[in-house]
Amino acid sequence: MATNEPVVSITATEPPAGYPAEILGYVEPWIASPGETVAVKVSSTEPGYAYRLVRVIQGVDLEHAPPPQFEEVPHMRGTSHGRFQICHPGSYGIIEDWAPQGAEGGIRVRLHFQAHLPRAGHPQALISTLDAESRSGFSVVIDGQGTIECWVGTAEKVEVSPVTFECPLKRWVSMDIAIEGRELKVALEPLPYLAEPSTKGISTTYQLSSPAKLGGGSASRLLFAASFAASPSFSAPRPTHFFNGRIDGPVFETAGPAPELLARYDFARNIPEDRILDVSGQDRHGRLVHAPTRGVTGYDWDGSEPDWTKAQRGYGAIHFHEDDLDDAGWEADFEVRLPADLRSGVYAFECTATGGGATSDMVTFIVRPSAEMKPTGARVAFVLSTFTYLAYANEHLWDPSRASYIEIGPGFDPGSSVRTADFDRLRRRLDIGLSCYDVHADGSGVVFSSARRPIANLRPGYVMWAMGRPRELSADGMFIGFLEREGLAYDVLTDHDLQMHGTAALAPYRTVIAGSHPEYPTLESLDAYEGFARRGGNLMYLGGNGFYWAAALDGARRPWRLEVRRADQGVRTYTLPGGERISSLTGQAGGMWRSRGRPSHGLFGVGCCGEGAGPGVPYRRTAASLEPEYAWIFEGIGTDELLGTEGLGQGGGASGDEIDSFDVACGSPRSAVVLATSTGHPDAFGIMPECVAFPIGGVLGTQTDEIRSDLVYYDTHAGGAVFSVGSINWFNSLVWNSYDNNVARLTGNVLRGFIRRKEGQRRN
Repeated sequence: MATNEPVVSITATEPPAGYPAEILGYVEPWIASPGETVAVKVSSTEPGYAYRLVRVIQGVDLEHAPPPQFEEVPHMRGTSHGRFQICHPGSYGIIEDWAPQGAEGGIRVRLHFQAHLPRAGHPQALISTLDAESRSGFSVVIDGQGTIECWVGTAEKVEVSPVTFECPLKRWVSMDIAIEGRELKVALEPLPYLAEPSTKGISTTYQLSSPAKLGGGSASRLLFAASFAASPSFSAPRPTHFFNGRIDGPVFETAGPAPELLARYDFARNIPEDRILDVSGQDRHGRLVHAPTRGVTGYDWDGSEPDWTKAQRGYGAIHFHEDDLDDAGWEADFEVRLPADLRSGVYAFECTATGGGATSDMVTFIVRPSAEMKPTGARVAFVLSTFTYLAYANEHLWDPSRASYIEIGPGFDPGSSVRTADFDRLRRRLDIGLSCYDVHADGSGVVFSSARRPIANLRPGYVMWAMGRPRELSADGMFIGFLEREGLAYDVLTDHDLQMHGTAALAPYRTVIAGSHPEYPTLESLDAYEGFARRGGNLMYLGGNGFYWAAALDGARRPWRLEVRRADQGVRTYTLPGGERISSLTGQAGGMWRSRGRPSHGLFGVGCCGEGAGPGVPYRRTAASLEPEYAWIFEGIGTDELLGTEGLGQGGGASGDEIDSFDVACGSPRSAVVLATSTGHPDAFGIMPECVAFPIGGVLGTQTDEIRSDLVYYDTHAGGAVFSVGSINWFNSLVWNSYDNNVARLTGNVLRGFIRRKEGQRRN
């Protein structure tokens, strides 16, 4: 997938030469309520563009799919001037008002650091108050080759003192630096790791040409993991030289024989927050920018307690990254107050260049029924998997330069990857951040994903590069088209609504539908589904690989930020270290729901068993499906008829991508009935690692019958029912031939049967 196309790097300030015409934007908030005002933030290479607001009924433009359908919202057209906007990734901590009395005469700084990318090829500031313009303050910097330097302002110039110490990779170092008058003392001591010999430390003294000037200008601002000095001679307009690694326990004192405590930062305090606390009593508190990772092990962690919420020590570190991005902070081009009677659903501002260029973007967002989740009269709710959308937001799994790059599997040709305009934007815009499937520049796993930035693969017509078919939002959007075709009253909800309101969000409905890939529930959203079923509601799970990873969200304060802590089970692109698998936002355990004792089998009857990028296969009905009590499900479908023989993208059938099976051993209800099973997958499909204890053989599609999709139905004790299909590909077959197929017919049969079903009624 090599390309010579110009890209916007994470350090760019303007588009490079030869950059193509482009419009890219996002809406804030990305999940809104009728009557709410939304800000539309757009980057455009073109001088102007026109926009209109549309409701997305079906956005995919592929052969055999229904035609794209958009419904314009009246009186929501306009024009705007275009301007190119860039994100500025890089996390850091900042204390804005840093001018402690007594520090002018000298300062001593002690902390521990652990470099995860010591040879980054660019400077990395561990700590900085340096103002290059006034030549005041100081910075401790790791140069591009991993060697420590001290930059100290003397009012006349900024002196650079190289320290002959190379930072070890991922090993803790104790740093003690004192600046007093013309004297600079530096002590760096690597901490021993188990029985491994540590590198040699250094303790040395440098004489400056003039007394250090430690205050004045922007030297009144203290930064951790970044600096306002672009070089010893020039200031930067924003923080730069981001550190890739961990900092633990900074302490500041006056220098000299009778030191006074200026500040002591305990990063183990208030881990769920974006504040950093000074516990010295001086109240020189600060804030974190772009969500560095907290709840990670520090220099004194001994492995005795892997949960930061219970540990007495060992979690005083923060892990900073040069490519963290939480809030792009773009300027709004325009704001729109949404109509009070706007229907819930997927919406987009269609922005199109007006200067003769053909470039455009569908800037997508979601509208819920109301902020209070008031009943609308609809008895059906379709829940969009907004947590999954965030987890996959701007994924770079296609990038072979990253450790998170995935080998798709046998028979996959990277040269055949689908190149759409949406995907090309994602490839060009390296500044718009990463997904929870990627690794940072330093190789550590990305645990946060944010909606406050452009998400290039959150588009109604997005086609996934590896499979040539819709996925995530674009796949779920096709089901909205199906609901419209069926003429059924429905509301569109989101994972976020279940997080915020719990079971109350689902209370107005008799039937709730989970979409193609609800992979990342939080504890609260999973509880909402379970509570709904316990009260007699009907559930339809029309996807695969659902309810797999445990996600976390601070919905009340930062609903745009999702956290995923992967452990050492499940299909994953990285494994977080032991001791770092507890969410920093909530204190809840990460990893798989299966590992937490709540596999999806228990409620939905199926759980993920395999995946593959090859063509899907159809389902074959079981003998149980021929029983009279299930005739309503198969009305209009022959007894020998294969289900879902065709599908969008690479072809094949309704069972494909990531698939789920029935398994009593994993918790599937014994009363559930398997109505159909996929017909057998090729070796392009493999079994999930958690499903096998010894993955030596029998792990590919033709080698085991454990890799399959099961169509499952059961009645609940409360009078409701659960229906699951066990495949992400289901919607790609449902839309085939403009919904004229037996997958659409079967889905409609179940949905209409659930709607007709009286509360408390059991089919058997």
